[in-house]
Amino acid sequence: MTSGVVRRLVWLVLAAVMAGAGARAEQGSASPPDAAAGARDISGYWERSADGRRVPRATLAPAVTSAVLDAQARKDAYAIRWCNILGLQAVMESPRPIDIRHGRRMIVIASEINAAPRYLYLDRTTHVSRDDFDPTTNGHSIARWEGDALVVDTVGFHPDRGITAIPGGGFRTADSHLVERYRLLNGGAVLSVTFTWEDPAVFRTPHSYEFRYYRLPRGYEPRPPLPCDPFDEARARFLGGS
Repeated sequence: MTSGVVRRLVWLVLAAVMAGAGARAEQGSASPPDAAAGARDISGYWERSADGRRVPRATLAPAVTSAVLDAQARKDAYAIRWCNILGLQAVMESPRPIDIRHGRRMIVIASEINAAPRYLYLDRTTHVSRDDFDPTTNGHSIARWEGDALVVDTVGFHPDRGITAIPGGGFRTADSHLVERYRLLNGGAVLSVTFTWEDPAVFRTPHSYEFRYYRLPRGYEPRPPLPCDPFDEARARFLGGS
């Protein structure tokens, strides 16, 4: 078993423990259950199908030239070649299911690719200071409910780690700002997520697109990520085009 798979299994266990702790805390509360919160619970396994994308082309800033995009693509290729942690947007764009666990203080999103779980903090209204938070591939996310929509605000991305490409064009940087809106549709059978990226150095106007995920049966069994061996010479030759 590779170190990447081991890390992934550890993350999944931690994610389940943290989400479960939040759920147990809520169940043990003396206050009556919040029916509205229950109706907004997005926990479950979700899979995006081929018809679950609506992605317009991004309007890029003049400074984002073909040379800049080529350089960024080489960084992403390097991350894939060396089995790096992939991060956003790859987590949400995964062709394999994502696992969302809704706790009292946070929501955890785990994927079946080589990526760290996302933690969406429900008990915070401001982001951690940049002096105290090291940028990551997933950034720092705070979340709140606005009616039936979960609004997630994320900053603090690492500009050079993981896959930085954004659907529709462009890429994330240290100054990128992502706002997501999660809404349940079709009686809870479909999860709509609208993504809006803002970054004056990359986008001329805010770039928005929507993914739709379909709820999987309760009996779905998650799978570990596919093995990734950076020292596999045949794989390296394939990725290098030789």
